[in-house]
Amino acid sequence: MIRRAIFITLLLTLAACQNTQDIDLSQLTPEERKSVESLAWLSNADAERDVQTALDKRDKRLLGMMGRGTDLPGVPVELTSRAKTVCGIRYVEGSTDVVRGEIHLQLLQRAYDYAAAYNQAMLKQCIKK
Repeated sequence: MIRRAIFITLLLTLAACQNTQDIDLSQLTPEERKSVESLAWLSNADAERDVQTALDKRDKRLLGMMGRGTDLPGVPVELTSRAKTVCGIRYVEGSTDVVRGEIHLQLLQRAYDYAAAYNQAMLKQCIKK
């Protein structure tokens, strides 16, 4: 629990993220390169568009960040259990609680922010109040 809190705090305090197209992969270790490449989809990510695409397919699952526990960015704690049951979960591609360098950390922050925006929009569709 403490490890996740520290991880999230680090992610949230990191500023300006780089575009994956601007990253010189040759300067990265093989492990970091693989981790960064797994988040390349962020270059074209648009939470609003992606929510609509999912709804068109009748997919109301929320996005979870992979780790020891499942974190649902953007979902209020008091709704987490209900949201998991009613909406379901799919995991953010490339998400992990293992950080492999600063660039990977920046991309994980972008993925977390994307998932939060996606989940906030999808939650309105999935759980009608």
